[in-house]
Amino acid sequence: MDRTMSRKLIKEMKLGWNLGNTLDCPPGETGWGNPVTTRDMIKKIKELGFNTVRVPVSWHRHMDPGHIIFPEFMDRVAEVVGWVLDEGMYAILNIHHDNHEFRPTDEGVEKGKNYLSTVWKQVSERFESAPERLIFEGMNEPRLIRDPHEWHLDMKDETCRKAAEHINTFNQVFVDIVRASGGNNASRLLMVPSYAAGPAHAFMPEFRLPGDPADRLIVSIHVYDPQGLALLPDPDNTEFNEHGKKVLDFIFGGAYEKFVSKDVPVIIGEMGIVDKQNPDDRYRWCKYFVRNALEKEILSVWWDNGGRDFKLLDRRNLSVYKDAEPVLTGLLEGLKG
Repeated sequence: MDRTMSRKLIKEMKLGWNLGNTLDCPPGETGWGNPVTTRDMIKKIKELGFNTVRVPVSWHRHMDPGHIIFPEFMDRVAEVVGWVLDEGMYAILNIHHDNHEFRPTDEGVEKGKNYLSTVWKQVSERFESAPERLIFEGMNEPRLIRDPHEWHLDMKDETCRKAAEHINTFNQVFVDIVRASGGNNASRLLMVPSYAAGPAHAFMPEFRLPGDPADRLIVSIHVYDPQGLALLPDPDNTEFNEHGKKVLDFIFGGAYEKFVSKDVPVIIGEMGIVDKQNPDDRYRWCKYFVRNALEKEILSVWWDNGGRDFKLLDRRNLSVYKDAEPVLTGLLEGLKG
C-alpha cells in the first residue's frame, strides 16, 4: 500500500474498540454474560471518541456439518456490522474462536484450508458490496492449541517451524478467497496475523506476507505487554515503569521497521491492561501506548470483554465503568500526542 494512503488510513481509523465476548462467544451472543448488542451501544462508542470497532465472530456453532453458516446468524452479524458502518466508523470482521478448525499442523492443514475457504467465501459473498471501511481479518491468534508451544514458538523445533509455515498458507488461502469473490472485495483491506498474533512471531523471518494482487494488506498483532503488568494476575506487578516503556517501544519499533517503513500498515487488533486497582498506572500505560504507537503510524484497538478485567463500556447503562475512566482518558489523551 502506498505510504500516503497508509498514513491516511491509520489517521482516519483513529482509535479502536472490541465488541468482545459477544458474537465471538461460541454458545451465543449473551453466553458469557454480556447483553444483546444494540445500535445505541455502537453510537455510544462513536460518541466516546472511537472510530473503529472490531467485531470478533466465532462461526463454528452457527453452521451445519458442511460449514454452511445459518442465515439467521449471518443476518445478525451483518446487522451489527451495519450499525458500525452507519455511524461512519471502520469495522473489522474476523474469524475468532474457531482455531480448532484450522490447526497449523501437517495433519490439520487441509482441514484448515477447507474451513477457511468455506467460511470466507460465504462472508465475502454477503459483504461483497460493503464499503471499504469494512476490513476482513482472516484469523484470530492462530496457534497450536493445547501444545507446549501454544503461545511461544521455538524455531529449533520442527513442529514450530511447520506451524509458522502453515500460518503463512492459511493467510494466503484467506486472501485468495476474498479477492476471487469480486465486487468491493477485490480491493478490500485485509488483515493477516502472525502465529498467535504475537509481535515476536511477526518479526521472525519465517512470517511472510501472502501475495496480494491488490497490495492492500495489514499486519495484525496483539499486545498485552509487559505481560506481568498488563495481562497476568500478579498483584505485585502494578507499576508502569521505564521497563514497561522499553518493552512497548521495542514492539512499536519492530513493527515499524519490518512493516510500516515498507508501506505495510500494522493494526494492534487487541491491546489492554487489566485492572489491579492501579488507576494511575493504567492511565499512564494507555496514554503512552496510543501515543507511541501512533508515532509509528500504528492503530490501537482496546480489548473490551464486557464486565470483566478489560471492561470499558457498561453496555447495559451506556456509560463508562467508573474503574475504566482512567483507561478511556489515557486512550484519548494518547491521541493528542
